[in-house]
Amino acid sequence: MACLGFATRYPSRVQVVIPLATSLYATTLHRIHNFEQIYAIESDPDFHGGDYYGGAYPVKGLGLARMIAHKTYVSLHTMEDRARDEIVQPSNVFKHYQFSHPIESYMLHQGTKFVSRFDANTYLRLCEAWLRFDLLKEAGCGDYQALFSPCAHQKYMIFSVDSDVCFYPEEQVYMARTLKRSGIHSRHITIHSEKGHDAFLLEPALLEPHLRHSLENPW
Repeated sequence: MACLGFATRYPSRVQVVIPLATSLYATTLHRIHNFEQIYAIESDPDFHGGDYYGGAYPVKGLGLARMIAHKTYVSLHTMEDRARDEIVQPSNVFKHYQFSHPIESYMLHQGTKFVSRFDANTYLRLCEAWLRFDLLKEAGCGDYQALFSPCAHQKYMIFSVDSDVCFYPEEQVYMARTLKRSGIHSRHITIHSEKGHDAFLLEPALLEPHLRHSLENPW
């Protein structure tokens, strides 16, 4: 999204644009997921309206927010593979509910380890920036044709991940069609991976030949 924002805000400074598993806008699914995360943090009794420095950190709310997000970043197959065969339930959580599957221990671990390296207020600002992302509004344009009219010289290499449930592949299809209607040269490649949205981080070898070709060869 930052890539698209920079390319349309400063078109003369950009020639090749490579959006990886993203969208032209914040979808309804994004808004739901991010709102759940925001609610989790703000509902933590230790959050105190964001003024928790010097006291207890809102670790429960931030951990839950991370778990909500994590399920959209990797595929179910990847989570199953990463989950250990054992069920580990800390004694200080879930007094009435007993874990019944390793995936529960895995998700709790993801949330717990995250809170030691991230700040809740920062997390909220990132969620808010994502939800307020609006290319058309920022550019003062009424439609995408007007937005991309100064970008006619640019070339877009769009990547999809077939198992992505954070930015579904149809979002990139829509992007490619929008660019075509706007007279922008674009290519669209789908990566086949079981690792979900994070495949572009976890399996860079799948992108490398297409990236190299896009950057080193004429279109």
